[in-house]
Amino acid sequence: MAPHDHPVFTQVYKWLARAEDAGAIGKARTEVSRALHGRLLVVGLGPAEDLHHLPETVTEVVGIEPSASMRKAAAAAVDAAPMPVEVIDAMGEQLPLPDNSVDSALFAYVLCSVEDPELVIAEALRVLRPGGTIAVLEHVKAREGTWMRRAQRLASPVWPHLAGGCRCDQDTRAVFEAAGLDLSGLSSPDLTPVPPVAPSLVGTIQV
Repeated sequence: MAPHDHPVFTQVYKWLARAEDAGAIGKARTEVSRALHGRLLVVGLGPAEDLHHLPETVTEVVGIEPSASMRKAAAAAVDAAPMPVEVIDAMGEQLPLPDNSVDSALFAYVLCSVEDPELVIAEALRVLRPGGTIAVLEHVKAREGTWMRRAQRLASPVWPHLAGGCRCDQDTRAVFEAAGLDLSGLSSPDLTPVPPVAPSLVGTIQV
C-alpha cells in the first residue's frame, strides 16, 4: 500500500464528509467556494465532497490526490460534476502544473495531513495567477490555555494513526502568515463541538 493511501480511513472519511454536508461544515464549504473562479486547483481532492458546492464561475477543476482509495471514492462525484475535472495522482509539495496556470485554489481539510505545509502553500502560490483566490476550510491548532488545546495535546500522539496522517494541532494560520499572505479574510469559528478538531480556519485569501 502506498504511504499516502489509508483505505479504511477513506471509507470512514467518505461517510463523515457526507454526514457533515447537511450541517455547518456543508454551509462553510459553500461559503468559501463563492469566490472561486476559472481554473480551480483543489489540493487534496479526497472524496470530492467540495465539487457540488462550487459556483458556476468555476470553469474547470484540477484535483490533486495521492491516495488511490480516495481517487476511487471521488469517482462518482467527479463524473457528476457540472464542469470538467482532471484528477491527478500527485502531492501538493510537487504540483505537476506550470507557473501561473490556475485562477484559484481550494484547501479543505488537507493542510493538516500534508508532509510539508509550507512547501504546499509555496507551490500553490507558484501556480496561481496574479490576483488569484485561495479558499480555506481547515481545522487548526486551538488557542493556548483553552480546554480544546489541552485535548489536542492529549490526542496528538495517536491522532495521525487514527485519521490517515492528520495532525489535529496543525498551526495552519502560522503557515499562511509565514508566506506573507493577508489573512484578514479568514475567521476562526468552531464548526463542530467535537475535540480535537473543532477549531477552524475559514475564508478566502486574495493573492
